[in-house]
Amino acid sequence: MDFAEIIYDKKDRVATVTMNRPAKLNAWTPKMGAEMRTAMLDAERDPSIGAIIVTGAGRAYCAGADMGGLSDVAAGTASARGLGAKAPDEWLDTQRADYRTAYSWPMAFNTPVIGAINGACVGLGFTTCLYHDVRIASDNARMGLIFTQRGLAIEHGSSWMLPRIVGLARAMELALTGRLMDANEALEMGLVSRVVPQDKLMATARETASAIANKCSPLGVAQAKKMIYQHLFTDLATAVRDDDASMEMMTHSQDFKEGVKAFLEKRAPKFTGK
Repeated sequence: MDFAEIIYDKKDRVATVTMNRPAKLNAWTPKMGAEMRTAMLDAERDPSIGAIIVTGAGRAYCAGADMGGLSDVAAGTASARGLGAKAPDEWLDTQRADYRTAYSWPMAFNTPVIGAINGACVGLGFTTCLYHDVRIASDNARMGLIFTQRGLAIEHGSSWMLPRIVGLARAMELALTGRLMDANEALEMGLVSRVVPQDKLMATARETASAIANKCSPLGVAQAKKMIYQHLFTDLATAVRDDDASMEMMTHSQDFKEGVKAFLEKRAPKFTGK
């Protein structure tokens, strides 16, 4: 696959998608968004891939929507909807409506998505990373919504996702002020799960991705992700019922049998995702 605004690499069961407009701080364009969707969907469909890393080239993760596009919107010559991303393809038609939006579709993947946030992560960059399953930040990361400081508000489901990640009070404060936070504050409020030195960010992200891809059951990982996201929309009784049904299904899988056998034989399991 040839791409103009991203770099796509697959190695050792891990796919890496790098936003590659470093001179523009990886500002988001419709083309870059389409290329990311193409690459990530390819990784999701590839049985040899067990995890996906998303990061940015240079000193930024993503500085938000490209100002050229925003200027056109402000001038009335373009619609803000044009900056969005359409669903990857008809594959998503089988998913729940919550996952068929411009940026929420990674939630429908069986493959976990890890955001390696290497620098500025603001605006649309901040919004998109909320839909990653794991977020790891470098100590150079700066994150924020910024929209109220640009005459805007909040976008693409951030008003639903952010309170569920950091809590209502913190989400409200971040949305109203539009301020930036550093990596340590993002860690303290639970927006990211780890903060590491800049020069260790990708190694840490790959270590996490590799552990999932090479040590864990693909079927188990997919089911765990499915249950957690699905139950954001349900009650406890439904979650208990679904979790128990999922666990019962898993006990009949080849991965479960292999996991038990490998443990008893004191060796690494060889999962197949079946």
